[in-house]
Amino acid sequence: MLRSRVHRAHEELDTLIGALETSRDYRRYLRGMAAFRLAAESATDAAFFPSWLKGWRPVSTRVALEKDLATLKLAPLFMSAIAPPDTESALLGMLYTLEGSALGARLIAKRAALLGFTEAHGASHLAVQTGTPGNWRAFLDLLEDAPVFEAEEAGRAASSLFGFAYNAMILVDRAGDEVHG
Repeated sequence: MLRSRVHRAHEELDTLIGALETSRDYRRYLRGMAAFRLAAESATDAAFFPSWLKGWRPVSTRVALEKDLATLKLAPLFMSAIAPPDTESALLGMLYTLEGSALGARLIAKRAALLGFTEAHGASHLAVQTGTPGNWRAFLDLLEDAPVFEAEEAGRAASSLFGFAYNAMILVDRAGDEVHG
Protein backbone atom coordinates (compact mmCIF):
# COMPACT_ATOMS: atom_id res chain seq x y z
CA MET A 1 0.00 0.00 0.00
CA LEU A 2 2.73 2.46 0.89
CA ARG A 3 4.62 1.71 -2.32
CA SER A 4 1.57 2.51 -4.43
CA ARG A 5 0.81 5.59 -2.34
CA VAL A 6 4.24 7.14 -2.94
CA HIS A 7 4.72 5.93 -6.51
CA ARG A 8 3.78 9.19 -8.21
CA ALA A 9 5.73 11.39 -5.77
CA HIS A 10 8.74 9.08 -6.15
CA GLU A 11 8.62 9.32 -9.95
CA GLU A 12 8.32 13.11 -9.81
CA LEU A 13 11.36 13.33 -7.53
CA ASP A 14 13.38 10.95 -9.73
CA THR A 15 12.51 13.03 -12.79
CA LEU A 16 13.55 16.24 -11.07
CA ILE A 17 16.85 14.72 -9.91
CA GLY A 18 17.59 13.42 -13.39
CA ALA A 19 20.14 10.91 -14.60
CA LEU A 20 23.18 12.26 -12.71
CA GLU A 21 25.33 12.28 -15.82
CA THR A 22 27.74 15.06 -14.84
CA SER A 23 29.68 16.22 -11.83
CA ARG A 24 27.39 19.25 -11.66
CA ASP A 25 24.33 16.95 -11.58
CA TYR A 26 25.80 15.02 -8.65
CA ARG A 27 26.69 18.17 -6.72
CA ARG A 28 23.12 19.44 -7.23
CA TYR A 29 21.77 16.11 -6.01
CA LEU A 30 24.04 16.16 -2.95
CA ARG A 31 23.00 19.67 -1.90
CA GLY A 32 19.32 18.87 -2.29
CA MET A 33 19.47 15.55 -0.51
CA ALA A 34 21.55 17.05 2.29
CA ALA A 35 18.99 19.80 2.86
CA PHE A 36 16.19 17.25 2.83
CA ARG A 37 17.83 14.49 4.87
CA LEU A 38 19.12 16.83 7.57
CA ALA A 39 15.59 18.22 8.09
CA ALA A 40 13.92 14.80 7.84
CA GLU A 41 16.38 13.10 10.17
CA SER A 42 15.90 15.90 12.71
CA ALA A 43 12.15 15.27 12.56
CA THR A 44 12.45 11.54 13.11
CA ASP A 45 15.14 11.99 15.77
CA ALA A 46 12.60 14.06 17.73
CA ALA A 47 9.89 11.40 17.36
CA PHE A 48 8.75 8.93 19.95
CA PHE A 49 9.74 5.41 18.89
CA PRO A 50 7.32 2.84 20.35
CA SER A 51 8.72 -0.16 22.18
CA TRP A 52 7.36 -2.58 19.55
CA LEU A 53 10.01 -1.22 17.13
CA LYS A 54 12.40 -3.13 19.42
CA GLY A 55 15.15 -0.52 19.30
CA TRP A 56 15.21 -0.40 15.48
CA ARG A 57 16.31 2.98 14.10
CA PRO A 58 16.75 4.31 10.58
CA VAL A 59 20.22 4.77 9.16
CA SER A 60 21.48 8.27 9.89
CA THR A 61 23.36 10.02 7.10
CA ARG A 62 23.78 13.37 8.87
CA VAL A 63 27.50 13.21 9.66
CA ALA A 64 28.39 11.75 6.25
CA LEU A 65 26.33 14.36 4.38
CA GLU A 66 28.04 17.17 6.26
CA LYS A 67 31.41 15.58 5.44
CA ASP A 68 30.49 15.25 1.75
CA LEU A 69 29.38 18.88 1.51
CA ALA A 70 32.64 20.01 3.12
CA THR A 71 34.75 17.73 0.92
CA LEU A 72 33.18 19.16 -2.23
CA LYS A 73 33.19 22.69 -0.77
CA LEU A 74 29.44 23.01 -1.25
CA ALA A 75 27.46 25.48 0.79
CA PRO A 76 24.74 23.72 2.76
CA LEU A 77 21.14 24.70 2.18
CA PHE A 78 18.66 24.70 4.98
CA MET A 79 15.01 23.85 4.54
CA SER A 80 12.16 24.74 6.79
CA ALA A 81 11.92 22.35 9.68
CA ILE A 82 9.87 19.22 9.14
CA ALA A 83 7.50 18.53 12.00
CA PRO A 84 8.14 15.32 13.88
CA PRO A 85 5.47 12.70 13.29
CA ASP A 86 2.72 12.92 15.88
CA THR A 87 1.42 9.35 15.58
CA GLU A 88 2.95 5.92 15.19
CA SER A 89 1.43 5.54 11.73
CA ALA A 90 2.89 8.86 10.59
CA LEU A 91 6.27 7.77 11.97
CA LEU A 92 6.05 4.54 10.00
CA GLY A 93 5.24 6.44 6.82
CA MET A 94 8.20 8.76 7.28
CA LEU A 95 10.51 5.87 8.09
CA TYR A 96 9.29 4.01 5.00
CA THR A 97 10.40 6.90 2.82
CA LEU A 98 13.72 7.50 4.58
CA GLU A 99 14.83 3.91 4.95
CA GLY A 100 13.49 2.92 1.54
CA SER A 101 15.72 5.52 -0.08
CA ALA A 102 18.65 3.17 0.52
CA LEU A 103 17.37 1.07 -2.37
CA GLY A 104 17.72 3.94 -4.83
CA ALA A 105 20.99 4.97 -3.23
CA ARG A 106 22.62 1.83 -4.65
CA LEU A 107 22.02 3.04 -8.20
CA ILE A 108 23.04 6.59 -7.33
CA ALA A 109 26.25 5.30 -5.74
CA LYS A 110 27.15 3.53 -8.99
CA ARG A 111 26.47 6.65 -11.03
CA ALA A 112 28.41 8.79 -8.57
CA ALA A 113 31.40 6.43 -8.72
CA LEU A 114 31.49 6.75 -12.51
CA LEU A 115 31.81 10.51 -11.98
CA GLY A 116 34.63 10.09 -9.44
CA PHE A 117 32.56 10.47 -6.25
CA THR A 118 33.33 7.70 -3.81
CA GLU A 119 33.11 7.00 -0.11
CA ALA A 120 36.45 8.78 0.26
CA HIS A 121 35.46 11.70 -1.98
CA GLY A 122 32.03 13.26 -1.72
CA ALA A 123 29.81 10.18 -1.55
CA SER A 124 30.33 8.85 1.97
CA HIS A 125 26.62 9.35 2.69
CA LEU A 126 25.80 6.84 -0.05
CA ALA A 127 28.18 4.32 1.52
CA VAL A 128 26.44 4.83 4.86
CA GLN A 129 23.00 4.61 3.30
CA THR A 130 23.75 1.40 1.42
CA GLY A 131 26.02 -0.13 4.06
CA THR A 132 23.29 -1.81 6.10
CA PRO A 133 20.90 -3.47 3.64
CA GLY A 134 19.44 -5.62 6.42
CA ASN A 135 18.01 -2.51 8.08
CA TRP A 136 15.38 -2.16 5.33
CA ARG A 137 14.31 -5.81 5.65
CA ALA A 138 14.14 -5.47 9.44
CA PHE A 139 11.98 -2.36 9.07
CA LEU A 140 9.61 -4.13 6.65
CA ASP A 141 9.23 -7.01 9.13
CA LEU A 142 8.42 -4.56 11.92
CA LEU A 143 6.02 -2.68 9.67
CA GLU A 144 4.24 -5.91 8.78
CA ASP A 145 3.78 -6.72 12.49
CA ALA A 146 2.89 -3.18 13.60
CA PRO A 147 0.16 -3.29 16.23
CA VAL A 148 -0.87 0.23 15.23
CA PHE A 149 -1.10 1.13 11.56
CA GLU A 150 -3.46 3.59 9.96
CA ALA A 151 -2.73 3.12 6.26
CA GLU A 152 -4.01 6.49 5.05
CA GLU A 153 -2.10 8.38 7.71
CA ALA A 154 1.13 6.50 6.98
CA GLY A 155 0.63 7.06 3.26
CA ARG A 156 0.14 10.79 3.73
CA ALA A 157 3.30 11.03 5.86
CA ALA A 158 5.35 9.02 3.35
CA SER A 159 4.11 11.09 0.40
CA SER A 160 4.62 14.31 2.30
CA LEU A 161 8.25 13.42 2.92
CA PHE A 162 8.76 12.87 -0.81
CA GLY A 163 7.28 16.35 -1.27
CA PHE A 164 9.89 17.77 1.08
CA ALA A 165 12.65 16.06 -0.92
CA TYR A 166 11.19 17.50 -4.13
CA ASN A 167 11.09 20.96 -2.57
CA ALA A 168 14.72 20.60 -1.49
CA MET A 169 15.75 20.01 -5.09
CA ILE A 170 13.75 23.07 -6.17
CA LEU A 171 15.53 25.03 -3.42
CA VAL A 172 18.90 23.98 -4.88
CA ASP A 173 17.84 25.05 -8.35
CA ARG A 174 16.78 28.45 -7.05
CA ALA A 175 19.97 28.91 -5.04
CA GLY A 176 22.24 28.03 -7.96
CA ASP A 177 25.82 26.85 -7.65
CA GLU A 178 27.28 27.88 -4.34
CA VAL A 179 30.49 26.79 -2.74
CA HIS A 180 32.03 27.64 0.58
CA GLY A 181 33.88 30.90 0.23
